[in-house]
Amino acid sequence: MRIVAFTGAGISKSAGIPTFEEVEGLKAKLSLDYKNAHPKEYQETRDKMIDNMRDKEPTIAHKALADLQIPIITMNIDCLHQKAGSRLVYQIHGNYKSDNIVLYGQEILFREESINLIVHTAREAKKFGEDSMFLVIGTSMQTAFANTLVWVAEQEGMEIRFINENADVEVPKVLKECAFLKV
Repeated sequence: MRIVAFTGAGISKSAGIPTFEEVEGLKAKLSLDYKNAHPKEYQETRDKMIDNMRDKEPTIAHKALADLQIPIITMNIDCLHQKAGSRLVYQIHGNYKSDNIVLYGQEILFREESINLIVHTAREAKKFGEDSMFLVIGTSMQTAFANTLVWVAEQEGMEIRFINENADVEVPKVLKECAFLKV
């Protein structure tokens, strides 16, 4: 089984990082329009959000993906996948350490690389007579690109598996089901 993981804020929730839905008005304050109209308030919101991420540690789910070196596409800017030891991580919204956070209204990063990763993984699996899975963890699927990635995976014949609750229990469980992973 070959797997590509796609993660959102839900995977980092048990690390103490709230999702956008849990912080009232956060999504609106992380838009390009808001930054341009209210630069001081934007900077305060951004700094507070980043301060909350700095000391957080990877969750069980992050570590389970890293242990198997599952390639990851993430919307998260918290760098917890890298901290867990994952080597192939496309942070499509940037990351707080390099100060390249993508705001709503801006182009995401690694668009082509993310799509190519899914296509390549699915086709390599087929080539060797293996199954493939697109494992979607902790995302509300409210962005067009998130839906595009799922559509690409479906078109390539990948199994789509959604985990939106209890990632620390469900991710290791799913990975254990796929005991003969080839990554």
